[in-house]
Amino acid sequence: MSKTRIVIADDHHILLDGLCAMLQKYADIEVAGMYDNGASLFDDIKNTNPHIALIDINMPAMSGDVLTRKIKEFYPDVFVITLSMHDDAGHIMDMIEAGVNGYLLKNVNDKELVDAIRQVAQGKMYFSSEVSEKITTMVVQQQKRLNEPEEAKLTERELEVLKLIAQEYSNAQIADTLFISERTVETHRKNMLRKTNNKSVVGLIKYAMERNLI
Repeated sequence: MSKTRIVIADDHHILLDGLCAMLQKYADIEVAGMYDNGASLFDDIKNTNPHIALIDINMPAMSGDVLTRKIKEFYPDVFVITLSMHDDAGHIMDMIEAGVNGYLLKNVNDKELVDAIRQVAQGKMYFSSEVSEKITTMVVQQQKRLNEPEEAKLTERELEVLKLIAQEYSNAQIADTLFISERTVETHRKNMLRKTNNKSVVGLIKYAMERNLI
């Protein structure tokens, strides 16, 4: 039976020893190296020749995202699984962008961790249910932002004109107040209607009120 060679990096020695002891119970898994920082794991890859690197994120000498990028650059055949306490979107996205093949939280049970290792060893991706939920939420939120109409960018002068329009000033009154011509006032009015995709002053004022512009 061919074994999946694993190297592990975590700066918590108790966890490191526990992971090693647990994984060594499985006949198809071999722990080829244990390290308390990312740099040592990377420096020893030529000697350990692992299939998978099981790594934490916050480590001395080299963080998990930097380690992942270096592994993917210099040893692209090595798979990387993150085992971390961080369940926030920021850390998850950092590791995904770095190129991890899997991400699990440290509350994972032995069976799921071993299942993840076996799946990743076959070239599959593996994310725990909690992490998958965060990824789904991020994708949905990103899609919503893409679907939202782009916010109109009104100039400082346009905002000045808009505030006076809301106070029911006529074009002539606005021109006198701002020391500009009536033609310029009308140009600003047309530009604001175009930018905000409105056809009337009523719609323009409603748009401004909804966004606390006036």
